[in-house]
Amino acid sequence: ASEARAYVARGEPVVITDAFSGGADARTSPVVHKWTLEYLRKNVFGAAAGTGFNVAADKTGRCCRYFEPRARARRAGYPYPFAPSTHLYRDRFEGYVTTVRKALRARPPPDDDVAASSVHHRPRGVLHYLHEIVMNSKGEAVVAGAAAPPQLVADLGAVTATLEPIASDQPFFGGFASAKVWMGQRGIIMPLHYDATDNLYVMAWGRKKAIIGSPGQLDKLYRYPNEHPLVGSSQVNISSPDLSRHPRFVDADLREVIVGPGDVLYLPAWWWHQFEQPFEDTAALNVWSRDRDGAPEASLRDWRVREHVLSDQLERSVVDQWGNEAGVILGALANRNTRTAASDISWDEKILARANETLHRAAESWRKQVGYLPGGHPKVVQSAAELVNEYLELTHHEVIREERWSDWKPGAGWDLSQMTVLPRDLRDRCKIAPELSPFMSHCD
Repeated sequence: ASEARAYVARGEPVVITDAFSGGADARTSPVVHKWTLEYLRKNVFGAAAGTGFNVAADKTGRCCRYFEPRARARRAGYPYPFAPSTHLYRDRFEGYVTTVRKALRARPPPDDDVAASSVHHRPRGVLHYLHEIVMNSKGEAVVAGAAAPPQLVADLGAVTATLEPIASDQPFFGGFASAKVWMGQRGIIMPLHYDATDNLYVMAWGRKKAIIGSPGQLDKLYRYPNEHPLVGSSQVNISSPDLSRHPRFVDADLREVIVGPGDVLYLPAWWWHQFEQPFEDTAALNVWSRDRDGAPEASLRDWRVREHVLSDQLERSVVDQWGNEAGVILGALANRNTRTAASDISWDEKILARANETLHRAAESWRKQVGYLPGGHPKVVQSAAELVNEYLELTHHEVIREERWSDWKPGAGWDLSQMTVLPRDLRDRCKIAPELSPFMSHCD
């Protein structure tokens, strides 16, 4: 751990393989030495029998893509077409255990690592991925926002006591912000995205493949717009990239690592990451950190994050003037020289010209702002016109036509017709959630 902590101090990702060794046992490191599905069912989450847990379900090969709640999209005026396939539902922990155990009995185990990812042994049907906040911003153990059972309080206390010396090496560590437990079946992929806070990812059981990319790289990873439900994610399917749509992805800086039981992966804020579990079912606990009071904002301490600031300012300049029509206007500008779905929508050329001028002013403002900062940014040498054209191509060229249906227009709600259908035994005890619920179904 001492060698790995030097990486933490520099704000670089690292796998710590001995954080819970050296005499650690079930008392001092319960996540690694004690947590199993049965232990959690009997001693931890089973005590909250009537409490719902967040679960995402989707078909094999598509599970699971998380998105912002419908209530957020509605407040923004539904600026983008969206037809999710991932079905977010709430279920009792006992219900989740029953679901995954039934699925496990229905499939043969992999013979080895190669077989685990082969077509013959690849899981079929619907996969389920549980994700639940278990520590709030005050450092209190919780389940569904309520006080947690005593065993969870003790377990989290032991784990955070081990992690705190490591986390304190983070350049601007101000304490733990929250924690979440993740449990999922073999075959699940969490697509490429980033978080704005440092993260210590503790593997409880099973192995995951983590694909990690350095901050920035928006010119290679095609980030979704901030007003899109998939904000913070890449538009590229990096497991099977379409280079005709995303040609710059070929130059992306990505690396792979396998994390297994007892490993702690340090993921600094703004680093891209995709988690895959091709080997077996897994469980993990991730603990996010918060910056200490007075810490400089991310773009001041890492020049790579200034690329995010550029995209944010460009998008915000148009949203501030045209609200929920901003996405279509940006799409029309991105595709004005080609005949695509985004440019089929008729827009007054005067509006497009005004939007273009607005973007150029925002780009020029960013160039001046970043030019005064230590380290600047390589893109400062580009003209405002080059920055705007690149932003439009990378962010909005595909995002409207990708999911737009024939009569879609800004303000139209989501299309839920492609949402994954839950297995029959879940359908028998689940009800459709209200429109503004973060979930699609609630299960008894």
